[in-house]
Amino acid sequence: MASVTGQAGKATNYKGLEITPVGVERAQNVPLLDCPPGSNSQRGNARGGEEFAVVMLAFKVTPAFKETIVKKPVLTDATGKVYNTSVAIIDAGSKPEYTCGFPFRVPAGTRVASVQIDTATIDLASLDKK
Repeated sequence: MASVTGQAGKATNYKGLEITPVGVERAQNVPLLDCPPGSNSQRGNARGGEEFAVVMLAFKVTPAFKETIVKKPVLTDATGKVYNTSVAIIDAGSKPEYTCGFPFRVPAGTRVASVQIDTATIDLASLDKK
């Protein structure tokens, strides 16, 4: 399967979805909303020595998009360690454009490098202001 790599701030095309990294935010308490945002009202709280690195991604559905299951994003830090998120991408083609925050529980001070959705890897290093 071919992989696609995108640069920070630039759109990456994944199966007809244009995915653009918007930023990386830090938080101790985060909403765990599905993507596109729906009615899920769960919250996540960081434990001592941890924080959430919230990766903000903008999605645009192009005419090439065919309804499919889109895997959850996976975060890689600057040392190569991988982190998972509890936020799922549900019904990716339901809205023409939307922005979602994907929280990843990481040790405080972790530098993020990239986020991967299946075969698409998006560079985040320049967006991480930590």
